[in-house]
Amino acid sequence: MTLTFEVPLPPKELSPNGRTHFMVKAKRTREYRNTVAYAAIDARNRSNPKEWHLLDKARIDVTFVVPDKRRRDKTNMAASFKAGLDGIVDAAVVRDDNYDCIDDQYHIRYEKGVSKVVVEVSA
Repeated sequence: MTLTFEVPLPPKELSPNGRTHFMVKAKRTREYRNTVAYAAIDARNRSNPKEWHLLDKARIDVTFVVPDKRRRDKTNMAASFKAGLDGIVDAAVVRDDNYDCIDDQYHIRYEKGVSKVVVEVSA
């Protein structure tokens, strides 16, 4: 059982290196968390909602698809996606986002002119 969906890249304000006012960061965090939650709910409803249930343990593969070949710090990108993990929990796909419940893996892939995040949740 795998749930796959796409969302935009996290906003730059969510980067640990970002120097943004805390209120701006809080707003962007809330917006991105909701975006991921709605995408996860939509993907769950499209798959087969009767077959899907709340997972106690899951593997989450997050692939950042970037539009150019600039050097990127994968750990900073993973930290930027923290609001996305919270959105997946909000969508009732996974019970919690602690280390007992999820095994999250992060990847970066280059596709010219494309910027998105591909999320795969599997039991």
